[in-house]
Amino acid sequence: MYHFRTVIGLLFFCCIFKYTVSAPQHDDYVYSDEDLKPTCDDSNCKLPNCSCFGAQPNVPINERPQFLMLTFDDAITVANIDTYKKIAAKGVRMTFFVCHEYNDYSLTQKLYSDGHEIAIHSISHESNTDLWRDGDETRWKQEMVGMRAMLTTFGGLPQAELVGHRGPFLQTAGDTTFSVIHKEKFLYDSTMPSRSYMDPPIWPYTLDHGYGQDCQIEPCPNGNFPGLWEIPMLQYHRSSREGDFYCSMLDACTPYPITAADTKDFLMKNFLRHYKSNKAPFPMFLHEAWLRDNARLEGFLQFLDEVLKYQDVRTATIRDVVEYMRNPTPYRLFTPYQQSSPKPCNKVETCSYKEPLRFMKSCVKCPKYYPWVGTPMGKIPPKNFPNN
Repeated sequence: MYHFRTVIGLLFFCCIFKYTVSAPQHDDYVYSDEDLKPTCDDSNCKLPNCSCFGAQPNVPINERPQFLMLTFDDAITVANIDTYKKIAAKGVRMTFFVCHEYNDYSLTQKLYSDGHEIAIHSISHESNTDLWRDGDETRWKQEMVGMRAMLTTFGGLPQAELVGHRGPFLQTAGDTTFSVIHKEKFLYDSTMPSRSYMDPPIWPYTLDHGYGQDCQIEPCPNGNFPGLWEIPMLQYHRSSREGDFYCSMLDACTPYPITAADTKDFLMKNFLRHYKSNKAPFPMFLHEAWLRDNARLEGFLQFLDEVLKYQDVRTATIRDVVEYMRNPTPYRLFTPYQQSSPKPCNKVETCSYKEPLRFMKSCVKCPKYYPWVGTPMGKIPPKNFPNN
């Protein structure tokens, strides 16, 4: 029988290993040329709850804020929190798309309390993308609504503030996924990549009249979902001796930059495509493992230092951007969205389990069983657990 500290050490090592190797190494999606372009009449699609595909804020370009939307995917752990603290020290607001396994709910609450946004990325983050593509509404509801319930229960976060969604591996089941998040009152999705509309970049839009951008990862939604905002994952361009590459997340562009100067240059070239055109929000979507290289982290921070000198640049959570879209103003009048307070995390509980061999940190009393898909409160033993 393992000593408790030995178990914790093994699990911590597994967490780091799993998290490091899970970051995508290349952009291997199957792309489609399908371009849907829904018909949308702006005379009957008006803010704050409806915005046509292709619409831009009714604010002169030189008066618009240039948003930086910095997001990280997956669990928040002791292995990545130091990186997040270094970035936050720059005055940056971030959005975290959180999944359950190895997530530290006390650290999650601390980030939320510091003004960052917490959003939903599923419970299991199952690596078999076929299960997401072919999943029915029950599967998607269990994963996404269940994860929201976990964040509310174990992290004390207000359910009404958990309104963002990103599908694992940027995979959805098309209308099935969007029907679930629409019915469950999510405010926005940020799963769908776009290459056709990256130059000039498109602004976020609602799905009242359907999905508008190119369908990069099938299936894409065909239905209408009134009031649900789509935050396009506008792709990045990476030029090197090996050729030109495009990717949906910064850590998917190859070859990786290996110096601080190259990292800063990569980010700046993509940023200027937004800043020098229509100022559509600049996405900085990635996994923390990409920044564990010291030179790359330094270049990343140098980029932030440089662009935050611009008087019209603002770092923002995705919720900030959606609220801005609903009521656009000149950048001098922009105010970040104010989240409601969480329940206090007065005592951090370390919960350990033998079947499956897992642990979690919670702001409330440990549940009897390890929480999982179909049993998010841990009231019954988890079923279909990987390697169980």
